[in-house]
Amino acid sequence: MPDQEIIQDPSGETGRPRVITFLSILILLVSIFHLVKFSQAIIQWGVLATLPLTVSPLYLAGTGLIWGISGGFLSWSLWSGKPWTRRLGILISLAYTSIFWVDRIFLAEPGALQTRWPINLALTLAGLPAFYLILSFKKSQVYFNRNPVKIA
Repeated sequence: MPDQEIIQDPSGETGRPRVITFLSILILLVSIFHLVKFSQAIIQWGVLATLPLTVSPLYLAGTGLIWGISGGFLSWSLWSGKPWTRRLGILISLAYTSIFWVDRIFLAEPGALQTRWPINLALTLAGLPAFYLILSFKKSQVYFNRNPVKIA
């Protein structure tokens, strides 16, 4: 089998890139925030039901659970380097950003939108491209497409 050779990481590194580690931890922290939001909505359900909120406690609990689980799953897939992580990351980031802005524009109190939209917009405009850039780095692509027994 002289015409077959093992394809190795061209950078010489076989481990997880630092930017992927950072991104995985950051997404894990965001998902923990959403799981805390879910648990607090469940624990404080009676209090939340009596408040004049623009959304029901069910919405708060549901979004906390959905984003907590999806963020945790994305964080795990980034950490473990699953080959489908790049597509999953793009899908979840677009869904999260879209729902975040729909929530802010249509569901949030008008005063909150008027005072917070500049920082939310700045974080969105910086965060999405940074996320896609990290996923498109050569080291990231190699990490997600690695297979130690791949033969050319």
